[in-house]
Amino acid sequence: MKKIILSLFLLFGISYADSPINTDSEVGKWKRYFGIEGGVGLFEVNDAFLISLNPISGMSANLRGISYGGSILGGWQKYTSEKIGMRNTLGLKVFVAPKTQTLKDEGLWDNFTRSKEDPTTEIAFYYTLDGLFDFIKNENHHFGLSFGFSLEVFQYNFGRARGLDALQLSPRLGLYTQFEHNVIDCIISVPLIGMGSARNVTYNSTITVGFKHFL
Repeated sequence: MKKIILSLFLLFGISYADSPINTDSEVGKWKRYFGIEGGVGLFEVNDAFLISLNPISGMSANLRGISYGGSILGGWQKYTSEKIGMRNTLGLKVFVAPKTQTLKDEGLWDNFTRSKEDPTTEIAFYYTLDGLFDFIKNENHHFGLSFGFSLEVFQYNFGRARGLDALQLSPRLGLYTQFEHNVIDCIISVPLIGMGSARNVTYNSTITVGFKHFL
C-alpha cells in the first residue's frame, strides 16, 4: 500500500511539473475532450465498519456477480514533456450486475452456498488522474501506457445490494492509442479501499474500452 501511495504522489508531481514549452508541440497545452466507455466487471460486496478493503483476493464477499455497464465523461489533458503527460477526467458511470448471488460462509474455506439471484445496479460519480507515457509518438499518432487512480464519490447501489458509498480509491492501468483528435484506450481498474454509510461497501473491478474526442 505504501508503494502504491508513493507512486501516486510521484505521478502527481511529474504531471504538474513545469516544462519548457515549444510552441510547435503539445507540451504545456491543455486540450479538452469528451467521451464514452463501456466494459465488464466483477461486482462484490464486503462487510464494513465505515472503511473496508476489496475482497477480490479473499473469500469474504457477501455478494458477487458479473457486471456490465459504461460511462459518459469529459476532461482535459496536457503533455509536460514530449512523451509524458497527464489526463484529468470527470464522469458518471452506471453498471448492472444482472445476477448478483448471495454468498454465505458456512465456516469452511471452500464451503459456500448460493441463494436467490437478484440484479444490482451501481451509479457513481468519479474523478481520475492518469499519467501518460508514450512509447510511440509522431505528428499524428501516439501509443503508450497510462497509469493513475480514480476516486469515486457518492456511489449509490440499489437492488440486491443497497446503500451509499461515500468514497472509493482505485488504481488504474491501461493502454491508449491516439490518432489526431481521437483516442481509444483500454483500462483495468481495481478498487482497493472504500468508505460506506452502511454495514457494507461495494466494489466493482472493471476492464473497459473507451473513446475520447478532443474539442
